[in-house]
Amino acid sequence: MRRLLAIVLIAVCGGAAVLVAASAAGRARASGARAHAAGARAHAAGALTHAAGAPAQAAGAHAAFTQECPERYPATRDPANPLDLPVAPGRDPLHGARFFVPGPNEGDAARAIATLVGLDPATISPRESWARFAERLQHGRLHAKLAADPALARQVALLSKIAAEPQAQRISSFAWGGTPEGIFKQTQKIVCHAILADPGTIPIFTTYFLHATLGGDPTPAQVRAYMPLFKARVNAMAAGIDRRPAVVLLELDAIGSTRGVVRTRALPEWEAALRYEMGAMQRLPHTVVYVEGGYSDSNSVAYTARVLRAIGIHRIRGFFTNDTHDNWTIDEDRWATAIARRVGGTHYIVNTASNGRGPKLNPHPRTQGAEDLCNPPGRGLGIRDTTATGPWRDADAYLWEHTPGNSSGCGGGPPGGTFWPRYAEGLAARANSRLGPGYPSRPY
Repeated sequence: MRRLLAIVLIAVCGGAAVLVAASAAGRARASGARAHAAGARAHAAGALTHAAGAPAQAAGAHAAFTQECPERYPATRDPANPLDLPVAPGRDPLHGARFFVPGPNEGDAARAIATLVGLDPATISPRESWARFAERLQHGRLHAKLAADPALARQVALLSKIAAEPQAQRISSFAWGGTPEGIFKQTQKIVCHAILADPGTIPIFTTYFLHATLGGDPTPAQVRAYMPLFKARVNAMAAGIDRRPAVVLLELDAIGSTRGVVRTRALPEWEAALRYEMGAMQRLPHTVVYVEGGYSDSNSVAYTARVLRAIGIHRIRGFFTNDTHDNWTIDEDRWATAIARRVGGTHYIVNTASNGRGPKLNPHPRTQGAEDLCNPPGRGLGIRDTTATGPWRDADAYLWEHTPGNSSGCGGGPPGGTFWPRYAEGLAARANSRLGPGYPSRPY
């Protein structure tokens, strides 16, 4: 029992994960990207109707919003230290960064733990850190409750593996109704209010504006019609970040799921949208920006490299992979390295949130896709957030790009994007830092 209770404090370091090269080393599924896809076209109809009024909002977006909290960061960018870290990071801009770990008021897994032990997460102070909450679980009434209930203690210990890690923050077409004002408010909620639970840390953002609204096979006319509202949404998010440091991972499934976009001959318009979003985020003084590049079991190296060149990948730090898949880390490293070398001078991040047991392959990949993406059973947490990527010099980090345990909206789970504690516990029970077949198993 003592060992189970002690797990609660695993990986806590002042409430934040510290990404250093010496560090030892679920599933949002694009906020249920596959599940949302069916409803995306219905959402698109309203979005495109609203788009006609968006150009005025898009212009001067930063001036249109009032910051909800003061900014202490300079207005100029230091290319050698874009995140304005206390110590310059060297060749990898993420090295040494402390990323935001939400507390029990905001964090998906931390909230689930609070509920399990009989607390209402909404009544917990937004300033309470995960580290402080984990300490509370070790003492007093909460400790006694766990000590008296081994099954509950095990649930808490498993979910703590997720709660102790940084949680990527999704900003999407569904945030606060999808209006530019709502997207600004959601972004400000994170950088001004949620961050109080882990002050001095840096949020990781993901965006989901294209597939969420247009689906996977829009026509060129549909993409063009959406652009005014799309730009207004992007500008609103950029205004919400403003001078604050952030890592921004742009557009889940942006390139990985473009087969339909190619079929409808809308790829040039799609690429133009990505260029706009990349430029808007890169112009901020303290962002490090990556765009989604796909997954090793989908598009070829040649195709991915061509699209990355077309959107101007060299204007930002690089691309990220495996965002909605569970491919082995070693497979993503090999694939992404081949792309980086073909493009030249770019870098990448691999999503390792739930690939500790690799993918669950479909029996009929030609008709079903390469892997099961519907809350597949038997998966496990993967490598925890780190910049220690071994010999893969083009890799900046392994990060959890979504919250492990977020439902994909199919395969018997709750609606897409909903945290599913039972599934999350299974991922945590099978957690493994293994790189892939032929490499040592490293359960944790």
